[in-house]
Amino acid sequence: MSINDFGTRLADLRKRAELTQAALAEKLDVSDRAVSKWENAGGYPDITLLPLLADIFGVTTDYLLRGTPVKRQRFCLGWGDNKFRDAVNTKYLEKGWRVKDMELAGDGEGGCSCALVLEKDDYFGE
Repeated sequence: MSINDFGTRLADLRKRAELTQAALAEKLDVSDRAVSKWENAGGYPDITLLPLLADIFGVTTDYLLRGTPVKRQRFCLGWGDNKFRDAVNTKYLEKGWRVKDMELAGDGEGGCSCALVLEKDDYFGE
């Protein structure tokens, strides 16, 4: 990974989120000069800031570091929620999203709910 690639990716994400360097710096508890330095290939942020940066922009740390284009969505649905299931199939699974993680939970009365985490390549292609 080139430091230029990281800086360009960070600046692009920040602009897409409509944040100034100062606003991003405040969220990270760093100076706006630090953000400027990262974006202009003068260095990298501390490794402990990478998960927070990923959360702020809704990307993975892998995307920040390598540019691997992945976007994630999380959904919760009830066991018998066929309408929602069909919408997930049509809107997401048929368009290249894949199930990354799934959690099932019983409600104690024989019912069940499900939380899905979906991923899709091509983050900016949406």
